[in-house]
Amino acid sequence: MQRSHSWFFYLCALEGALALFALLLVPSEGGSISLSRLTLIVILLGLCGLWIYLGVRPPGELNRLARPEFIISSALLFVTFGLSLFFLRYLNPERLLPIYERMSPLLWYLLVLSIQTVFFLLYLRNGFHFDSFQQRKSIYHSSLLAFCLLFTVFLFVSITRLGVTSDPAYWAEPGVAILGWQFALALLGGILVLSLPLRVRDSTFDILIPLAIYILSISLWLSVPLDVLTNGFYVNINPPTFQPFPYSDAGYYDQMAHSLLVGHPYLGEIPTRPLFIVFLAFLHKIFGENYPGIILGQSFLLAFIPVVLYALGKKLHSRTAGVTVALFFIFRELTSLLITSNTRVTNSKSLLVDLPTLLLLALSCYFTARWLDSKDKTSAFVAGGMFGLLLLLRTQSMLVLPFILLAALLVIGWRSRFFYQLTSLFVLGLIVTVVPWLTHNYLQTGQITFDSPFQYNLIASQYAYSGNLDISNNDIEGKGLGRVLIEFAMKDPKFVFGFIANHFLATEIGGMLALPLIKPYNGIPGPVNLYWVTWDGNLEWYNVVLFILYLAVISFGIGAAWKRGRWIGLLPLAYNIGYSLATALSRFSGWRYDFPADWVPYFYFGIGFAEIILLISSIFGAKEELEQEKNKMQHKLSALPVLALMFAFIGGLPWIAENIASPRYLDQTIVSLEQKITSISNAPPLQDIQTFTSQSGSFLQTGRILYPRFFIRDKGLISSNPWPAYEPRDYSRLGFLLLNQKTTFGVFPSKRIPEPFPHAADAIVLGCQREDYVEVRLVAFPELDVILLSAPLTEPCSP
Repeated sequence: MQRSHSWFFYLCALEGALALFALLLVPSEGGSISLSRLTLIVILLGLCGLWIYLGVRPPGELNRLARPEFIISSALLFVTFGLSLFFLRYLNPERLLPIYERMSPLLWYLLVLSIQTVFFLLYLRNGFHFDSFQQRKSIYHSSLLAFCLLFTVFLFVSITRLGVTSDPAYWAEPGVAILGWQFALALLGGILVLSLPLRVRDSTFDILIPLAIYILSISLWLSVPLDVLTNGFYVNINPPTFQPFPYSDAGYYDQMAHSLLVGHPYLGEIPTRPLFIVFLAFLHKIFGENYPGIILGQSFLLAFIPVVLYALGKKLHSRTAGVTVALFFIFRELTSLLITSNTRVTNSKSLLVDLPTLLLLALSCYFTARWLDSKDKTSAFVAGGMFGLLLLLRTQSMLVLPFILLAALLVIGWRSRFFYQLTSLFVLGLIVTVVPWLTHNYLQTGQITFDSPFQYNLIASQYAYSGNLDISNNDIEGKGLGRVLIEFAMKDPKFVFGFIANHFLATEIGGMLALPLIKPYNGIPGPVNLYWVTWDGNLEWYNVVLFILYLAVISFGIGAAWKRGRWIGLLPLAYNIGYSLATALSRFSGWRYDFPADWVPYFYFGIGFAEIILLISSIFGAKEELEQEKNKMQHKLSALPVLALMFAFIGGLPWIAENIASPRYLDQTIVSLEQKITSISNAPPLQDIQTFTSQSGSFLQTGRILYPRFFIRDKGLISSNPWPAYEPRDYSRLGFLLLNQKTTFGVFPSKRIPEPFPHAADAIVLGCQREDYVEVRLVAFPELDVILLSAPLTEPCSP
């Protein structure tokens, strides 16, 4: 019996000979063999000799080595040697590369030895159970069908170039990719969960694993210092305050939150993303104007995203799948944070709505899966309420609704009365949640609408051959968005179908590119290789092979999810298709716009990987436990009134929040403002102020100063539509926003940083009205008893 295992030792000896040959191929310094090289050669020769001896004379009682402690020790050695190789190669490439080149043959050999020892000991302990392949026959069939569909799409894109051909209306780079080493660690994390001691109760795991995921998320993300935001696009750090102030879309949400705090809710408009604006106002109430604190508060919320992804992966497959997917997201977010100042990204330190939308979209998917699994009426109502909250963050998520109802039809069946009862309760939960905000908007505008007309005009501008995203000459008043889009689509259906297909496929490809490609890596201390930013739609042959491998694993994940949950297992895919279609219909794709749903490809990859690991473990005799939740059908409605009040309250928060503060800055009369200025100790003469305000084009208002930023000559914040306060100019100046009943951009010319110039302070601004900003001559801070002048008031407002 022992001689039947000699093949293992001969295999180890052969691998040792290959490692020795690889070591001898490494060029020697000075043409002679160094002492360190000789030592490595001796070690390899000794190991080869040992394996040959054991092959000829196998040790007795070999099966005694097949114990859990030896198996776990071999697995830990595998991890140790893998990490040693990684750190030798990438920790400090300039200094450690010569050592890596000499040590790598031995370390790679030991790495291979340790992992094959694990499998050999498992074989000795449990033997082979090839019947596990047969038990998964239905998964293979489903996976093959999924792979054929995905590979057909891959060929279609390769031939037509749809999905990789830029659209002049709007086109952006794919989202952030998971780095190779992060990818490997995530897979190891999934394997580790599978190897956890089975004697620990499942209930303990269900507490410890989500808690560990949450703590890991917070620890890693908060370990990235705030100075990564120094040159960020959506949040950046500038003098004089050196606070991480928001800009662009993040600035829009934050100033809307400030409008609630100064008693002029939403500046009299119907805002977009109202629930997120209320969340920011809540953070301001807690942390004041301490933006590091606000970012901290947002991070603590967003750290629930990987927890929800874990719960969804566990629900649809296993703990291994859930942990793998959660780690994918955690590491991807870590990369997003590290490259904040190098590219346009959304992350947990940016005050943007994309990640909160991802959180609610994943939660909605999870609760919908629970509803369709349990067929419980209360679960149906909760799923509808969660979807309603999602609509208050991203209205276009409405296109996911038909896919949810289709899934319910396929799971429950149209002939069952439960289908009509449960879907009615789902829709009721949705309506209860959104009706308060729709009522608010109807009372304000006379129309039932989610968003401001600006958003609808923006989408309508995309349905044109040129001038896209320019709403100045685009007015849909009296027509409605739907009519404008349908009329253009009827006029040129080929063109419209072309850009919708192009953007839809671009979104799906972007999700695939979240998985790493084979690209140069600059090492741990080096900058991240942002290869996806400059990706031109082409792949090298080896990346084509890798891409097809990803498709195969994703297909296996889809097949496994289908086998375990049927249509419920395809819910994340349904959410992904619905959301991607929504962005495509708006003629957007790429960048942060895909983030809420581009996790689905690596979600199914995680399930596919987990299924492969479970298959391998079952071959070696491991007993597979079904980790899915199975809820019994319940039909009690006693909890519905309480849930309805809860969802109605949350949905009504944007309306309730309008009463947070009493209106400020109501007295904007010139006389009262002039008197307030002259009450300050270093104020200019009243006559000079009156003369200045009497001239045509003068500006005098009071409000809250927001986001003061100082720039030297020819510097500023560059974007496609820069805020006038911060766009580059040919002189040094300080830019800011003045918030009262509206927002005014102010530019304060100054060769030096004017001090003090605090953020969120009440101020009186006197200046000259230009086309889209105010050229500020005087800023008065009554509470500080300070007046700052950029030029004498005796100088008139020149054109």
